[in-house]
Amino acid sequence: MRTFFKLFAKFILLSLPLVLLSAFCLKEPMAYMSVEYPMWAEERDAVRNLSFGSDPEIVIIGDSRAKSSLIPGDLDDEGKVYNIAIGGATPVEMYHACRNYLKNHRAPGKAVVIFAPYHFCDMDNWDQTLYYNYLSPVELIETEADALKYREEKMIYSGWIADLLSFRLRFPNKYLDQVYSARFVNNRAGNEEKYRELRQAMGYTHFGEEEMNAELNYETHHPEFDLSPMVDAYYIKLLDCLRDAGAGIIIEQAPVNEASGQKITDEFKNGYREYMETMEERYPGAFVEKNLPVYDNSFFGDNNHLNRRGAEKFSKEIRDKHSGIF
Repeated sequence: MRTFFKLFAKFILLSLPLVLLSAFCLKEPMAYMSVEYPMWAEERDAVRNLSFGSDPEIVIIGDSRAKSSLIPGDLDDEGKVYNIAIGGATPVEMYHACRNYLKNHRAPGKAVVIFAPYHFCDMDNWDQTLYYNYLSPVELIETEADALKYREEKMIYSGWIADLLSFRLRFPNKYLDQVYSARFVNNRAGNEEKYRELRQAMGYTHFGEEEMNAELNYETHHPEFDLSPMVDAYYIKLLDCLRDAGAGIIIEQAPVNEASGQKITDEFKNGYREYMETMEERYPGAFVEKNLPVYDNSFFGDNNHLNRRGAEKFSKEIRDKHSGIF
């Protein structure tokens, strides 16, 4: 028995540093996380916090193209627009964002919804959602149950349950490299500054910073529009959520660069257009843009995102196009 207690005591001593590290990772994400984390944290606060400023009349919902393409201050100078899109998000994350937003805020009059077409084809950034622990435990269980239903391989794979626990409990096997890179706390000042910038810009942020980009975007890697059943189901849940709350739905398309516009296959474009036509039929009162705008390469900061000049151009076009609401 004495030997057992000695071994147990040694186990506790050996595991204590790991427990303390996990506790630090759980408590202080702004101290060590990469610069993308403040975007997730600011958006999470915006949709889940009852005291988060005034309720905007128009919300922008979507992924990184929505986040970087529409500047709320350029759409409206009275503060009635807020951008709650997230870089890397699919309709899965945005459905939960919308549901939480409506629990904590007055329903917006209009919602501008923008997703890159390729985000309908693949759950390619699910590990990022887990890494930043964006979903609550209940939301995570609900979503994984749907992943089992739709057999979504990017979410249900060998070892997926162990990964869920490792991310949720901030185990060192998932976070130690980032903690070491940040020397524990060296990222705090930059992350807090980024959070403030996002709040001041009403949720807008840029991604690429180049003056011009002529590289091919993600859509060019898909010969055809191969719709993911999981994403499709959550896109409909998202739009149903907005419709049932009384919010007017505006589905827009972010521009692609000229280099990619020439390479995206007709099969992909036609398949995506047909999918948008089904949304137009399903939501009769919604505005649905079905074509992908093509901008000169000089308006892109990287192969997928508009630079600031491009965002200003697109924001002005959207404001003029929907002048009745902006």
